[in-house]
Amino acid sequence: MSIMKYLSKDNIQLLDLSDEIILTIMNKVKPRVLLLCSIITIGNNRLEQLALDKCQAIDLTCNYFQLQDQSLFQRRFYSHVMPRIFNNIQSLTLYIQHLPDIVTFAEKNSNRILPNLIHLKIMLCRRNPKTWTSFILGSGIYSVFRHCPLVSTVPNLIRLTGSSSGEILSSFCSSTLIPSIISFELDDDCVLPHVSNDYYLFFPQSIQLSHIQITLCYIDDCICLLKQLGSQLYSLIVNIVYVDDTTTCIISKIPLILCPNLKQLTMTIYRNFVNYKKCIVPLLQRLSNVEYLTLLLAIGEKGGIPNHFIDGYDLENDFISYMPHLCQFNFHIRSILENAPHVELDTIRQSFFRRQQQSIDCTLDYFNNNYGQCQIYSLPFIGTRLEFISNRFPLFDTTNTFCMVTMLLLFDDIKPFESIFFERIAQALPHLKILEVFNKLEQQEKITAMTNSLKFTHLTTLILFDIHMDYAEQLLCRTCLPCLNELAIRNDILLAIIAQDQYQTRNNCSRVERLRTSEPLYESLNVLRNYFPPDSYVKHEKEIQTT
Repeated sequence: MSIMKYLSKDNIQLLDLSDEIILTIMNKVKPRVLLLCSIITIGNNRLEQLALDKCQAIDLTCNYFQLQDQSLFQRRFYSHVMPRIFNNIQSLTLYIQHLPDIVTFAEKNSNRILPNLIHLKIMLCRRNPKTWTSFILGSGIYSVFRHCPLVSTVPNLIRLTGSSSGEILSSFCSSTLIPSIISFELDDDCVLPHVSNDYYLFFPQSIQLSHIQITLCYIDDCICLLKQLGSQLYSLIVNIVYVDDTTTCIISKIPLILCPNLKQLTMTIYRNFVNYKKCIVPLLQRLSNVEYLTLLLAIGEKGGIPNHFIDGYDLENDFISYMPHLCQFNFHIRSILENAPHVELDTIRQSFFRRQQQSIDCTLDYFNNNYGQCQIYSLPFIGTRLEFISNRFPLFDTTNTFCMVTMLLLFDDIKPFESIFFERIAQALPHLKILEVFNKLEQQEKITAMTNSLKFTHLTTLILFDIHMDYAEQLLCRTCLPCLNELAIRNDILLAIIAQDQYQTRNNCSRVERLRTSEPLYESLNVLRNYFPPDSYVKHEKEIQTT
């Protein structure tokens, strides 16, 4: 290894430095495991001890696949480094593919345990093995939910049910490494297998587990988890994908939940659901000892209860009054109604008069598709995503309220998004990574727009399925996208953009590693060759079905 060779050659000069300077140099070596592989067992006790003192937290999620000596690294890490550090490891972050290697090492070398491991974070490896850039979009971009009004389908979640990764995780959760773990985190985009009965335990060996951060497929799973581990939980961060299919049988188990020690709860449900009163409210009422509560929800659509926009009165009466110890409540709640009755914005604001000690704001939209939408949120804004944002949303306030947002879904069927709107987005959302546009209305300010030169510095994913041609020209022809990695676009618009053969378009498209189209390209694939990298086109699901 290059680091090993460097240290072996120059360790005399390095040892002339103080411990503080050596540690400063070590801290600059990323990833740290490469440093450990370079120093452990090279014969210098001082360097080894300085390195060992810093190995309480180990991260195995770097891009080892790009190393020329990857196999050497893996062998050396498990044969030389792990035997020296396994007693030190308190926190471990790794890709799910590494779990069997960790278990195997523990079985052979450390009496089947890592004695001081208390925090475990498991990640998926959803990256291009050559460039190491992450992927957000999957076949879920073609979901039937996409055609439902005001329903989000991004990002694409990976279900572990029936997969090799699911088997790896299930086996690991039953291993002897689990009992010592206090804090467990699973990649937000990774959905744990659905639990269909009480006999299956999520973490059968987790006798000390008190802090959990996971994504579950159904609210049923959340209820089962709380029923199983509720008495020992202190903190729960849970993302729930579906609530719609909740059964009466599962809801009847809510009164059996006991969580006397649960102090911190974050619940995220970004896909619209209708069982707010039937399921979410009674569940929250059972969690009466919560002190720190965060709710990120999308409620309603049609046929649901309540039949009005969620406001401050609902929050107070439904669960806040059941939480006498609540000292901090952050939220962003988007409620959607078909044929929504007209409500004044001040009426929504006044419903929060009991919580005057907390800054709160709200917005209202009534769209031409007969749907209305109300968004209520605490300040400072704690979410990282905004969905179905119209021209009327106060995105460009002077306090940079939404500056930490990384995912934005724009929707408007009343007014087009003009060029100045995108200019302001670039300023207001400096960390934006994912952008999707729903707007089929033609821009009205094209003459001034031609002189614009925009730049979205961190934008990696762009979705342009349901748009007017103007927005493709705006974002691909007149905007610099230096980090664009994924593009989903309607076929006819893509071909029209390519036909214009503009420099900025060619420059943006040359970076795209995954291209998805609304329909199969079939005979038009040849036109992509001069615009997109080889193998960037991902077959449409219809093409896969016919092969």
